Amino acid sequence: MPNTNYYSAWSSKVKSLLLGLLLAAVALPDSAWSAQQSEFTENLSGFYSRDGNNGSPAQAAGNNIYIKFFENRWIGMMFIPYPYAIKVDAPVITRVFDAARKQASSAALMKGKYKLLAEAATIQIERYGYLEDRIVFECGSLSPCTIKLGDDFLELIKPGVINEHIVRYSHVATP
Repeated sequence: MPNTNYYSAWSSKVKSLLLGLLLAAVALPDSAWSAQQSEFTENLSGFYSRDGNNGSPAQAAGNNIYIKFFENRWIGMMFIPYPYAIKVDAPVITRVFDAARKQASSAALMKGKYKLLAEAATIQIERYGYLEDRIVFECGSLSPCTIKLGDDFLELIKPGVINEHIVRYSHVATP
């Protein structure tokens, strides 16, 4: 009677099954994400302005806040001191963002006038990634911030001690 190694035959079938499951687990999220990502994409033209800029939120915070997306998954957040920020128009904000991005070869926190402003602005340049249907980046808090994109707006979600802070930003198109 020949010796049959049932364990070896069973082991190779289990390995094949596990390999198939692993490949499916890796491939499915990518295809599901590519469908989600096509719904909204980051707008590289212009910038986003916090709702409440030039109003009481800006007065309480002491600055107007703007967000801009750059190529190759870079994001910038600019803080222009209030009330001076009221005098700064959209094309200047875009040029300041571009000047700061040219100076930063990696993630950076910079402060300056960039030969365009009368008062120094603070600009944070960071890389961003994706998590499900959101953009994720470091924003100077304990946990990363996330951005949920909409049609001509975004919602910045900052982690808080008790609950999240959601701040809406409107898209500002610039020539």
